[in-house]
Amino acid sequence: MLVELINSTLTKRPLNHKVFECATEADWQRCFDIALAQGVLAMTFPAMSSLPKELRPTFTLWSKWMAYTQSVVELLRYKREVVRKIGSWLAEDGLSTTILKGFSLSDLYPNPDLRELSDIDIFSGGNYEAVNKCFARHGVKVNSVDGHHAYLNVDDISVEHHFAFSNTKVKKGLVSPKEALQRLALKELQPTNIQGIYYPNPLFTALFVGWHAYEHFLQEKIQLRHVIDWVLALRQLTEKNAETLSLKKGGTKWGLFTDTLTAIALHQLNLPQEWFPKKELELAATISPEQKQKVWNDILYAPRTPKGKNSTHRRINIAKRTLKNSWKFKEYADIKAGQLLWREFVGHMTA
Repeated sequence: MLVELINSTLTKRPLNHKVFECATEADWQRCFDIALAQGVLAMTFPAMSSLPKELRPTFTLWSKWMAYTQSVVELLRYKREVVRKIGSWLAEDGLSTTILKGFSLSDLYPNPDLRELSDIDIFSGGNYEAVNKCFARHGVKVNSVDGHHAYLNVDDISVEHHFAFSNTKVKKGLVSPKEALQRLALKELQPTNIQGIYYPNPLFTALFVGWHAYEHFLQEKIQLRHVIDWVLALRQLTEKNAETLSLKKGGTKWGLFTDTLTAIALHQLNLPQEWFPKKELELAATISPEQKQKVWNDILYAPRTPKGKNSTHRRINIAKRTLKNSWKFKEYADIKAGQLLWREFVGHMTA
């Protein structure tokens, strides 16, 4: 049921009513719960609501779905106003920044207001310090800096100001496309209708979306939302960009993981082949059914990592989760889980 809702939402085709004809309220509740956990509840609400009333869930569950969707829309609109404020501050100082990840990805969705997101992520290249000073002049302090970004808070919205795209404190960690990302991050920036705010180019977006999903998958887990982000990032690539992406991924374990995501999008979400570059289709065809199913099961059924009582407790929970994910490192990394944790510990202690 959820796959049908997602597929219909993304392809803008009518729902296949037969999928829902025998659905019980328990089935609908399960669909709701999975969609909520996977970060796709809001985006599927319009498709679900297009069903005849006799095929929909009860009014109580439908109302919960609607209320959640409205809250997502309201929060995203509020975050958009925060981005406008940030952009106006920067523009006053002759500066600008690039919005990464969720906020910029939302514009690739059929309904941008329904793509759920958490933090606002920005990258300012060589103007990193100048942008931080601009924030400070407006009463926004840099609370702390980790290995790849600073943490700020603007009107109760968390903002992560990146200066790198992998943890610079960790030596000989995961093999990453960090040099390519740093190079591409400020090339061919896409203007937006918000002053002082740009989006990255499509090649950077695809590269970063794949890498970011890979990192989260190894150490914690990812959601169906990450798979959809990957698909929509691929869909906007030119043939030349797709060739470059394939070269960057070639022979890497993180590239193998993204090929698995493509296979899942094709065979589990049943998305159109014409959305994918030819090379990505060829690579996805090399993924075994067992490999694809294992990642699919982890996405759908593995529990989320507990947030913890504080940041230290959260890091401990992630470390425990990383060790439990040793099978992921065996299949998708050139380093063992324990080795990565040790190198991260050393990096943070010596930085």
